[in-house]
Amino acid sequence: MSFTQFLTSQYRTAAEHLGFSRSEVETLVTELSVALSPWGDHPIGSCPEVPSFVSADGFPAEMSISWRAGRPELRVLFESLDDENTPAGCQRAGRALSDRLDGRKGVDLHRYRCVEELFVSDDPLVNRPTIWHSLAWRPGEPVRYKAYFNPQVETVDQAGVMEKSTEAMERLGLSTPWSSVRMWMPELVDRGIDVEFVALDLMDSNRARVKVYFRISSRAWEDVNAVASLASGHDSDRAERVWRSLYHGQDKAEGEEPLVCLAFRQGSNRPVEANLYFRLPGNAQSDEDAAGRISGLMRQEGVDPRSYRALINALAPREAARMTGLQDLVAYRTTAPGEPADLGVYLRFSVYDRPAEA
Repeated sequence: MSFTQFLTSQYRTAAEHLGFSRSEVETLVTELSVALSPWGDHPIGSCPEVPSFVSADGFPAEMSISWRAGRPELRVLFESLDDENTPAGCQRAGRALSDRLDGRKGVDLHRYRCVEELFVSDDPLVNRPTIWHSLAWRPGEPVRYKAYFNPQVETVDQAGVMEKSTEAMERLGLSTPWSSVRMWMPELVDRGIDVEFVALDLMDSNRARVKVYFRISSRAWEDVNAVASLASGHDSDRAERVWRSLYHGQDKAEGEEPLVCLAFRQGSNRPVEANLYFRLPGNAQSDEDAAGRISGLMRQEGVDPRSYRALINALAPREAARMTGLQDLVAYRTTAPGEPADLGVYLRFSVYDRPAEA
């Protein structure tokens, strides 16, 4: 099976259980197939030729579902591959996709062009992100694309990472809101909090965001909240209740580190939103357990979880229910007081039989 065949099959399964119309889904399958071309036509194989940072087993894509105001949206995040089978080749393939997206309906690369050269390297680090893309779609709306940059493309040293990130925010006209975060970075770095990604909405709109992702190595709620509280739209009390519900009252999570994403927009003097990404592998006992925890959160936020449970049962059959790992992340973002939060679940598929060959 090819990468495109596998991902479009999973996409169709998700869309069917979420109630999307067949005609709309096939339009989006075509869009996804174009975005994955030409490497998507290659067979997946039994081990990754170029291990991707996107998922634990090196598979270069993940699917996610988000609910805003109760309406579901399907998204796919992926790293483009290249016949060269090197990080430099993947970086080149990512840049080539950006070029191909230029001029597509709703896509604007002006801001992307302003900062791309900051995040590319002649010798990008191995086993780190290169240039990633995502596409997102909700019925009745156009497809939206996003690009992800790695400020650690040449060094994991946070001084160099901050230099790149600060230069990017200055070029994007976001120096003022970024300064409200940068002033706290020495303290945050001392607490083991690192800048992980910089992402751009590839659209020309005053709603377009620049997003900066932080990895919380302590896995502690207090550090997650310290970053999220820098955003004007973050509700600490609500978010803490979700944390303690998902993690059964624990102050620290297990497994991989949680993430916090701060979203910046023109005209604001600080980040406007905080997305919190809570890990489930290592905390939930199985995908069935994880689905139960997520369903409880959905009901709490006024979203009917039945279609989601049906989707998970389709993607993770009951004979594998004791396994865990499909439901990797829960995203939570508070909006206006009294309004339901935006929710998301990120699905990472364990595809390969064995790790990459040395």
